[in-house]
Amino acid sequence: MAASAAAQMSAVIQAQLMPQVEGYRLKQAQVNSCIDQLLQMDTAASMAPLMVAKVSRQFAAVSNLLAELAETINSTIALTRHRRTQARRLHLTDIPANPMSVVMELSDLTAIAHLKSTARPIRNTLRPIVRRLRLPKAIERAGVSGVVQFDDQLSHGDVMKGMWVVEEGGEGGWGEVADTVRMSEHCGYCQLPVTVGAGDLQTHATKADFLALPHFCAQWMLVGRRVAFRRANGQQDGTLELFRHNNNELRIIRNQPNFTITINPPLPLLSRPIHPFSQHPLTHHAKPHDPPASSRIVWQNGVGWATVGVNDGHAFASASSMLKDLMLGHRLLVVGGCWLRVRGGHLDRIVTQSPHTPLDGCSDVFTREWANGLCAQMHVLTTSADPFIAGIDFVIQPGNNQDVRVTVSTTEVLAAGVATDAPFAQRFPRTAAKVRRVLGSIAAVVLDGQAP
Repeated sequence: MAASAAAQMSAVIQAQLMPQVEGYRLKQAQVNSCIDQLLQMDTAASMAPLMVAKVSRQFAAVSNLLAELAETINSTIALTRHRRTQARRLHLTDIPANPMSVVMELSDLTAIAHLKSTARPIRNTLRPIVRRLRLPKAIERAGVSGVVQFDDQLSHGDVMKGMWVVEEGGEGGWGEVADTVRMSEHCGYCQLPVTVGAGDLQTHATKADFLALPHFCAQWMLVGRRVAFRRANGQQDGTLELFRHNNNELRIIRNQPNFTITINPPLPLLSRPIHPFSQHPLTHHAKPHDPPASSRIVWQNGVGWATVGVNDGHAFASASSMLKDLMLGHRLLVVGGCWLRVRGGHLDRIVTQSPHTPLDGCSDVFTREWANGLCAQMHVLTTSADPFIAGIDFVIQPGNNQDVRVTVSTTEVLAAGVATDAPFAQRFPRTAAKVRRVLGSIAAVVLDGQAP
Protein backbone atom coordinates (compact mmCIF):
# COMPACT_ATOMS: atom_id res chain seq x y z
CA MET A 1 0.00 0.00 0.00
CA ALA A 2 2.84 2.40 0.86
CA ALA A 3 4.58 1.74 -2.44
CA SER A 4 1.33 2.30 -4.33
CA ALA A 5 0.75 5.63 -2.55
CA ALA A 6 4.28 6.75 -3.36
CA ALA A 7 3.78 5.84 -7.01
CA GLN A 8 0.53 7.80 -7.15
CA MET A 9 2.22 10.82 -5.55
CA SER A 10 5.07 10.58 -8.07
CA ALA A 11 2.57 10.50 -10.94
CA VAL A 12 0.82 13.60 -9.60
CA ILE A 13 4.09 15.52 -9.26
CA GLN A 14 5.23 14.53 -12.73
CA ALA A 15 1.87 15.59 -14.16
CA GLN A 16 2.43 19.03 -12.63
CA LEU A 17 6.02 19.37 -13.77
CA MET A 18 5.92 17.83 -17.27
CA PRO A 19 4.01 20.66 -19.03
CA GLN A 20 6.50 23.17 -17.61
CA VAL A 21 9.44 20.98 -18.58
CA GLU A 22 8.17 20.47 -22.12
CA GLY A 23 7.46 24.17 -22.50
CA TYR A 24 10.97 25.00 -21.29
CA ARG A 25 12.57 22.53 -23.70
CA LEU A 26 10.59 23.94 -26.64
CA LYS A 27 11.60 27.51 -25.84
CA GLN A 28 15.19 26.41 -25.29
CA ALA A 29 15.27 24.83 -28.76
CA GLN A 30 13.83 28.01 -30.29
CA VAL A 31 16.42 30.18 -28.52
CA ASN A 32 19.27 27.90 -29.60
CA SER A 33 18.08 28.14 -33.20
CA CYS A 34 17.94 31.92 -32.98
CA ILE A 35 21.43 32.06 -31.46
CA ASP A 36 22.79 29.97 -34.35
CA GLN A 37 21.27 32.41 -36.85
CA LEU A 38 22.55 35.42 -34.92
CA LEU A 39 26.11 34.11 -34.84
CA GLN A 40 26.06 33.60 -38.62
CA MET A 41 25.05 37.23 -39.27
CA ASP A 42 27.33 40.17 -39.87
CA THR A 43 26.15 41.68 -36.58
CA ALA A 44 28.35 44.75 -36.82
CA ALA A 45 26.58 45.86 -39.96
CA SER A 46 23.09 44.52 -39.29
CA MET A 47 22.37 45.31 -35.65
CA ALA A 48 21.90 48.73 -34.09
CA PRO A 49 23.95 49.40 -30.93
CA LEU A 50 20.80 49.73 -28.83
CA MET A 51 19.60 46.32 -29.96
CA VAL A 52 22.99 44.77 -29.20
CA ALA A 53 22.83 46.22 -25.70
CA LYS A 54 19.27 44.95 -25.20
CA VAL A 55 20.15 41.42 -26.32
CA SER A 56 23.22 41.48 -24.05
CA ARG A 57 21.14 42.51 -21.03
CA GLN A 58 18.57 39.81 -21.69
CA PHE A 59 21.31 37.16 -22.05
CA ALA A 60 22.65 38.17 -18.64
CA ALA A 61 19.22 38.17 -17.00
CA VAL A 62 18.25 34.77 -18.45
CA SER A 63 21.64 33.33 -17.52
CA ASN A 64 21.07 34.31 -13.89
CA LEU A 65 17.59 32.77 -13.92
CA LEU A 66 18.94 29.53 -15.39
CA ALA A 67 21.62 29.37 -12.70
CA GLU A 68 18.96 29.85 -10.02
CA LEU A 69 16.77 27.14 -11.62
CA ALA A 70 19.70 24.71 -11.72
CA GLU A 71 20.45 25.41 -8.04
CA THR A 72 16.84 24.72 -7.09
CA ILE A 73 16.66 21.48 -9.09
CA ASN A 74 19.96 20.22 -7.67
CA SER A 75 18.84 21.06 -4.14
CA THR A 76 15.55 19.23 -4.69
CA ILE A 77 17.34 16.15 -6.02
CA ALA A 78 19.78 16.14 -3.12
CA LEU A 79 17.10 16.50 -0.46
CA THR A 80 14.90 13.83 -2.11
CA ARG A 81 17.75 11.34 -2.20
CA HIS A 82 18.51 12.00 1.48
CA ARG A 83 14.89 11.36 2.44
CA ARG A 84 15.01 8.01 0.61
CA THR A 85 18.20 6.97 2.46
CA GLN A 86 17.13 5.76 5.89
CA ALA A 87 20.66 5.03 7.07
CA ARG A 88 21.72 8.68 6.95
CA ARG A 89 20.19 11.72 8.65
CA LEU A 90 20.05 15.17 7.09
CA HIS A 91 22.82 17.47 8.42
CA LEU A 92 23.73 21.09 7.93
CA THR A 93 26.42 19.92 5.53
CA ASP A 94 23.64 18.83 3.16
CA ILE A 95 22.43 22.39 2.65
CA PRO A 96 23.83 23.73 -0.65
CA ALA A 97 26.80 26.08 -0.34
CA ASN A 98 25.01 29.06 -1.87
CA PRO A 99 22.22 29.31 0.76
CA MET A 100 24.79 28.78 3.52
CA SER A 101 26.94 31.56 2.09
CA VAL A 102 23.93 33.88 2.20
CA VAL A 103 23.48 33.05 5.89
CA MET A 104 27.14 33.84 6.53
CA GLU A 105 26.90 37.01 4.47
CA LEU A 106 23.98 38.41 6.45
CA SER A 107 25.04 37.29 9.93
CA ASP A 108 27.13 39.38 12.29
CA LEU A 109 30.20 37.93 13.95
CA THR A 110 28.38 37.18 17.20
CA ALA A 111 25.76 35.12 15.37
CA ILE A 112 28.45 33.18 13.51
CA ALA A 113 30.25 32.46 16.78
CA HIS A 114 26.99 31.17 18.31
CA LEU A 115 26.43 28.91 15.29
CA LYS A 116 29.97 27.56 15.55
CA SER A 117 29.55 26.72 19.22
CA THR A 118 26.34 24.68 18.81
CA ALA A 119 27.67 21.41 17.41
CA ARG A 120 30.70 19.95 15.67
CA PRO A 121 28.97 19.33 12.29
CA ILE A 122 27.87 22.96 12.20
CA ARG A 123 31.31 24.20 13.22
CA ASN A 124 33.03 22.07 10.60
CA THR A 125 30.63 23.32 7.93
CA LEU A 126 31.09 26.99 8.78
CA ARG A 127 34.88 27.01 8.87
CA PRO A 128 35.56 26.73 5.12
CA ILE A 129 32.73 29.16 4.34
CA VAL A 130 34.17 31.78 6.69
CA ARG A 131 37.68 31.33 5.27
CA ARG A 132 36.80 31.20 1.58
CA LEU A 133 33.81 33.53 1.42
CA ARG A 134 33.25 35.79 4.40
CA LEU A 135 36.88 36.90 4.95
CA PRO A 136 37.52 37.76 1.26
CA LYS A 137 34.19 39.60 1.16
CA ALA A 138 35.17 41.57 4.27
CA ILE A 139 38.48 42.52 2.62
CA GLU A 140 36.65 43.67 -0.49
CA ARG A 141 34.20 45.80 1.47
CA ALA A 142 37.04 47.34 3.49
CA GLY A 143 38.57 48.62 0.25
CA VAL A 144 41.84 46.70 0.53
CA SER A 145 41.37 44.05 -2.17
CA GLY A 146 44.73 43.50 -3.82
CA VAL A 147 46.41 45.50 -1.04
CA VAL A 148 46.02 43.33 2.09
CA GLN A 149 45.49 39.58 2.34
CA PHE A 150 45.66 37.00 5.12
CA ASP A 151 47.99 34.02 5.32
CA ASP A 152 46.37 30.83 4.00
CA GLN A 153 47.87 28.90 6.93
CA LEU A 154 45.99 30.84 9.64
CA SER A 155 44.16 28.74 12.20
CA HIS A 156 40.39 29.05 12.23
CA GLY A 157 40.58 31.18 15.36
CA ASP A 158 42.95 33.61 13.62
CA VAL A 159 40.68 33.67 10.56
CA MET A 160 37.82 34.77 12.79
CA LYS A 161 40.08 37.36 14.41
CA GLY A 162 41.18 38.62 11.00
CA MET A 163 37.58 38.89 9.87
CA TRP A 164 36.75 40.90 12.98
CA VAL A 165 39.59 43.40 12.62
CA VAL A 166 38.75 43.94 8.95
CA GLU A 167 35.05 44.45 9.59
CA GLU A 168 35.74 46.65 12.63
CA GLY A 169 36.89 49.45 10.34
CA GLY A 170 34.68 52.11 11.86
CA GLU A 171 34.63 55.59 10.34
CA GLY A 172 36.95 55.73 7.36
CA GLY A 173 37.21 51.94 7.15
CA TRP A 174 40.64 50.86 5.96
CA GLY A 175 40.92 53.64 3.38
CA GLU A 176 43.96 55.35 4.91
CA VAL A 177 45.77 52.04 5.34
CA ALA A 178 45.13 51.15 1.70
CA ASP A 179 46.42 54.54 0.49
CA THR A 180 49.54 54.32 2.67
CA VAL A 181 50.37 50.77 1.58
CA ARG A 182 49.90 51.72 -2.08
CA MET A 183 52.35 54.62 -1.65
CA SER A 184 54.87 52.28 0.00
CA GLU A 185 54.56 49.95 -2.99
CA HIS A 186 55.12 52.89 -5.34
CA CYS A 187 58.27 53.79 -3.36
CA GLY A 188 59.49 50.20 -3.78
CA TYR A 189 59.17 49.31 -0.09
CA CYS A 190 56.69 46.41 -0.39
CA GLN A 191 54.88 44.21 -2.87
CA LEU A 192 51.11 44.07 -3.10
CA PRO A 193 49.24 42.48 -1.56
CA VAL A 194 50.96 42.49 1.82
CA THR A 195 50.19 39.39 3.86
CA VAL A 196 48.98 39.47 7.46
CA GLY A 197 50.09 36.42 9.40
CA ALA A 198 49.36 34.92 12.80
CA GLY A 199 52.22 36.88 14.38
CA ASP A 200 50.80 40.16 13.10
CA LEU A 201 47.41 39.37 14.60
CA GLN A 202 49.04 38.76 17.98
CA THR A 203 49.98 42.45 18.20
CA HIS A 204 46.44 42.89 19.55
CA ALA A 205 45.91 40.36 22.32
CA THR A 206 42.26 41.33 22.85
CA LYS A 207 39.51 43.33 21.19
CA ALA A 208 39.96 45.94 23.90
CA ASP A 209 43.61 46.38 22.82
CA PHE A 210 42.53 46.97 19.23
CA LEU A 211 39.79 49.42 20.16
CA ALA A 212 42.05 51.36 22.55
CA LEU A 213 43.91 52.90 19.60
CA PRO A 214 42.67 55.07 16.73
CA HIS A 215 41.61 52.71 13.99
CA PHE A 216 44.39 53.65 11.57
CA CYS A 217 47.08 52.98 14.19
CA ALA A 218 45.51 49.67 15.25
CA GLN A 219 45.22 48.60 11.60
CA TRP A 220 48.76 49.68 10.72
CA MET A 221 50.16 47.51 13.51
CA LEU A 222 49.02 44.51 11.42
CA VAL A 223 50.79 45.52 8.19
CA GLY A 224 53.61 47.93 9.08
CA ARG A 225 56.37 45.35 9.39
CA ARG A 226 55.72 44.40 5.74
CA VAL A 227 56.89 47.85 4.61
CA ALA A 228 60.72 47.80 4.47
CA PHE A 229 62.82 50.86 3.61
CA ARG A 230 65.26 49.90 0.85
CA ARG A 231 68.17 51.68 -0.76
CA ALA A 232 68.96 51.45 -4.46
CA ASN A 233 71.45 48.64 -3.76
CA GLY A 234 68.82 46.62 -1.86
CA GLN A 235 70.14 47.40 1.62
CA GLN A 236 67.34 47.76 4.19
CA ASP A 237 66.95 50.68 6.57
CA GLY A 238 64.38 49.11 8.87
CA THR A 239 60.63 48.74 8.52
CA LEU A 240 57.69 51.07 9.08
CA GLU A 241 56.53 48.90 11.96
CA LEU A 242 54.37 50.42 14.70
CA PHE A 243 55.09 49.25 18.26
CA ARG A 244 52.82 49.46 21.29
CA HIS A 245 54.70 50.28 24.49
CA ASN A 246 53.40 50.69 28.05
CA ASN A 247 50.01 52.40 28.41
CA ASN A 248 49.48 52.46 24.63
CA GLU A 249 52.56 54.57 23.93
CA LEU A 250 53.32 54.18 20.23
CA ARG A 251 56.75 53.93 18.66
CA ILE A 252 57.62 53.58 15.00
CA ILE A 253 60.55 52.15 12.99
CA ARG A 254 62.49 51.36 16.20
CA ASN A 255 61.13 50.28 19.55
CA GLN A 256 63.11 52.99 21.33
CA PRO A 257 62.01 55.96 23.48
CA ASN A 258 63.11 58.65 21.00
CA PHE A 259 61.05 57.03 18.25
CA THR A 260 57.75 57.70 20.00
CA ILE A 261 54.87 59.24 18.08
CA THR A 262 52.30 61.37 19.82
CA ILE A 263 48.63 61.14 18.92
CA ASN A 264 46.63 64.40 19.15
CA PRO A 265 49.71 66.35 20.22
CA PRO A 266 49.70 69.86 21.69
CA LEU A 267 49.82 71.96 18.51
CA PRO A 268 52.41 74.69 18.03
CA LEU A 269 51.27 78.30 18.17
CA LEU A 270 47.64 77.25 18.34
CA SER A 271 46.66 80.49 20.10
CA ARG A 272 47.98 82.91 17.49
CA PRO A 273 45.18 85.05 16.01
CA ILE A 274 45.65 84.15 12.32
CA HIS A 275 46.98 80.81 11.16
CA PRO A 276 48.64 80.68 7.70
CA PHE A 277 46.17 77.98 6.70
CA SER A 278 43.15 79.94 7.98
CA GLN A 279 41.45 77.84 10.68
CA HIS A 280 44.05 75.54 12.14
CA PRO A 281 43.99 72.51 9.78
CA LEU A 282 45.22 70.03 12.35
CA THR A 283 42.17 70.64 14.56
CA HIS A 284 39.46 72.00 12.28
CA HIS A 285 39.74 68.99 9.93
CA ALA A 286 40.88 66.36 12.43
CA LYS A 287 39.69 62.76 11.84
CA PRO A 288 39.22 60.71 15.03
CA HIS A 289 40.06 57.43 13.29
CA ASP A 290 43.24 58.94 11.79
CA PRO A 291 44.06 61.82 14.15
CA PRO A 292 46.85 64.42 14.09
CA ALA A 293 50.22 63.02 15.13
CA SER A 294 53.73 64.25 15.77
CA SER A 295 57.23 62.83 15.98
CA ARG A 296 60.86 63.92 16.00
CA ILE A 297 61.98 61.23 13.54
CA VAL A 298 63.97 62.23 10.45
CA TRP A 299 66.31 60.62 7.96
CA GLN A 300 69.83 62.07 7.95
CA ASN A 301 72.32 61.22 5.23
CA GLY A 302 75.33 59.48 6.72
CA VAL A 303 73.45 58.81 9.95
CA GLY A 304 70.22 57.03 9.04
CA TRP A 305 67.07 57.25 11.12
CA ALA A 306 67.54 59.75 13.93
CA THR A 307 65.56 62.12 16.11
CA VAL A 308 65.78 65.89 16.29
CA GLY A 309 65.30 68.26 19.20
CA VAL A 310 61.91 68.89 20.76
CA ASN A 311 61.55 72.24 19.01
CA ASP A 312 62.35 70.75 15.59
CA GLY A 313 59.70 68.03 15.52
CA HIS A 314 56.82 67.82 13.07
CA ALA A 315 53.08 67.84 13.75
CA PHE A 316 51.03 66.24 10.96
CA ALA A 317 47.36 66.53 10.06
CA SER A 318 47.00 62.76 10.48
CA ALA A 319 48.97 59.68 11.49
CA SER A 320 48.80 58.35 7.92
CA SER A 321 50.27 61.64 6.65
CA MET A 322 53.20 61.21 9.01
CA LEU A 323 53.93 57.71 7.68
CA LYS A 324 53.71 58.88 4.07
CA ASP A 325 56.11 61.74 4.82
CA LEU A 326 58.63 59.32 6.34
CA MET A 327 58.44 57.09 3.27
CA LEU A 328 58.65 59.86 0.70
CA GLY A 329 61.46 61.63 2.58
CA HIS A 330 63.51 58.42 2.70
CA ARG A 331 62.80 57.68 -0.96
CA LEU A 332 63.94 61.12 -2.18
CA LEU A 333 66.97 61.43 0.12
CA VAL A 334 68.29 57.87 -0.13
CA VAL A 335 67.36 56.69 -3.62
CA GLY A 336 67.84 60.15 -5.11
CA GLY A 337 65.85 63.03 -6.50
CA CYS A 338 65.97 66.62 -7.70
CA TRP A 339 64.46 69.74 -6.12
CA LEU A 340 63.34 73.06 -7.56
CA ARG A 341 62.60 75.88 -5.11
CA VAL A 342 60.84 79.13 -5.93
CA ARG A 343 58.86 81.75 -4.04
CA GLY A 344 55.57 83.32 -5.03
CA GLY A 345 52.08 84.39 -4.04
CA HIS A 346 48.52 83.81 -5.37
CA LEU A 347 48.19 80.44 -3.61
CA ASP A 348 45.41 81.18 -1.12
CA ARG A 349 43.04 78.50 -2.44
CA ILE A 350 45.67 75.79 -2.23
CA VAL A 351 46.90 76.47 1.29
CA THR A 352 43.51 77.09 2.89
CA GLN A 353 41.64 73.98 1.76
CA SER A 354 41.31 70.83 3.86
CA PRO A 355 44.71 69.27 4.63
CA HIS A 356 43.25 65.89 3.65
CA THR A 357 42.15 66.98 0.15
CA PRO A 358 44.78 66.65 -2.60
CA LEU A 359 44.75 69.09 -5.50
CA ASP A 360 43.02 67.98 -8.67
CA GLY A 361 45.41 65.70 -10.51
CA CYS A 362 47.29 64.69 -7.34
CA SER A 363 47.04 61.28 -5.69
CA ASP A 364 47.70 62.28 -2.07
CA VAL A 365 48.50 65.10 0.34
CA PHE A 366 50.01 65.46 3.78
CA THR A 367 50.19 68.59 5.89
CA ARG A 368 52.62 69.25 8.71
CA GLU A 369 53.72 72.05 11.03
CA TRP A 370 56.90 72.72 12.96
CA ALA A 371 57.22 74.06 16.48
CA ASN A 372 58.66 77.33 15.12
CA GLY A 373 55.44 77.96 13.15
CA LEU A 374 56.58 76.86 9.69
CA CYS A 375 53.69 75.16 7.82
CA ALA A 376 53.78 72.94 4.73
CA GLN A 377 51.50 70.93 2.44
CA MET A 378 52.99 68.23 0.20
CA HIS A 379 50.82 67.15 -2.75
CA VAL A 380 51.90 63.93 -4.51
CA LEU A 381 51.85 64.43 -8.29
CA THR A 382 52.27 60.79 -9.31
CA THR A 383 50.49 57.48 -8.87
CA SER A 384 51.65 53.87 -8.91
CA ALA A 385 51.15 53.94 -12.69
CA ASP A 386 54.06 56.38 -13.05
CA PRO A 387 57.66 55.12 -13.27
CA PHE A 388 58.87 57.85 -10.91
CA ILE A 389 57.74 59.77 -7.81
CA ALA A 390 57.13 63.52 -7.76
CA GLY A 391 55.55 65.97 -5.36
CA ILE A 392 54.97 69.67 -4.92
CA ASP A 393 55.40 71.26 -1.49
CA PHE A 394 53.86 74.58 -0.40
CA VAL A 395 55.65 76.09 2.60
CA ILE A 396 54.73 79.17 4.65
CA GLN A 397 57.51 80.62 6.76
CA PRO A 398 56.76 81.79 10.32
CA GLY A 399 55.97 85.48 10.53
CA ASN A 400 55.34 85.82 6.77
CA ASN A 401 51.84 84.95 5.57
CA GLN A 402 52.22 86.80 2.26
CA ASP A 403 54.71 84.52 0.50
CA VAL A 404 54.71 80.81 -0.22
CA ARG A 405 57.82 78.79 -0.97
CA VAL A 406 57.06 76.15 -3.58
CA THR A 407 59.32 73.10 -3.87
CA VAL A 408 58.99 70.52 -6.64
CA SER A 409 60.78 67.22 -6.04
CA THR A 410 61.08 64.28 -8.40
CA THR A 411 62.90 61.02 -9.03
CA GLU A 412 62.31 61.28 -12.79
CA VAL A 413 65.35 60.31 -14.85
CA LEU A 414 67.10 63.26 -16.49
CA ALA A 415 65.87 63.73 -20.08
CA ALA A 416 68.25 62.37 -22.69
CA GLY A 417 70.55 64.92 -24.28
CA VAL A 418 69.67 67.70 -21.82
CA ALA A 419 72.41 69.46 -19.86
CA THR A 420 72.40 69.04 -16.09
CA ASP A 421 72.25 72.83 -15.65
CA ALA A 422 69.31 73.30 -18.04
CA PRO A 423 66.01 74.68 -16.65
CA PHE A 424 64.05 72.22 -14.50
CA ALA A 425 61.20 71.91 -17.02
CA GLN A 426 63.64 70.80 -19.73
CA ARG A 427 65.48 68.31 -17.52
CA PHE A 428 62.31 66.73 -16.14
CA PRO A 429 59.55 67.27 -18.72
CA ARG A 430 57.09 64.70 -17.36
CA THR A 431 57.22 66.16 -13.87
CA ALA A 432 56.89 69.68 -15.29
CA ALA A 433 53.79 68.64 -17.24
CA LYS A 434 52.16 67.39 -14.05
CA VAL A 435 53.03 70.62 -12.24
CA ARG A 436 51.51 72.71 -15.05
CA ARG A 437 48.30 70.66 -14.96
CA VAL A 438 47.97 71.10 -11.20
CA LEU A 439 48.94 74.77 -10.89
CA GLY A 440 47.35 76.12 -14.06
CA SER A 441 47.98 79.85 -14.51
CA ILE A 442 50.59 80.09 -11.74
CA ALA A 443 52.73 77.25 -13.15
CA ALA A 444 54.80 79.84 -15.04
CA VAL A 445 55.78 81.41 -11.69
CA VAL A 446 57.04 78.07 -10.39
CA LEU A 447 58.66 76.63 -13.52
CA ASP A 448 59.55 79.52 -15.83
CA GLY A 449 60.65 82.26 -13.47
CA GLN A 450 57.73 84.55 -14.25
CA ALA A 451 57.20 87.27 -11.61
CA PRO A 452 54.32 86.57 -9.23
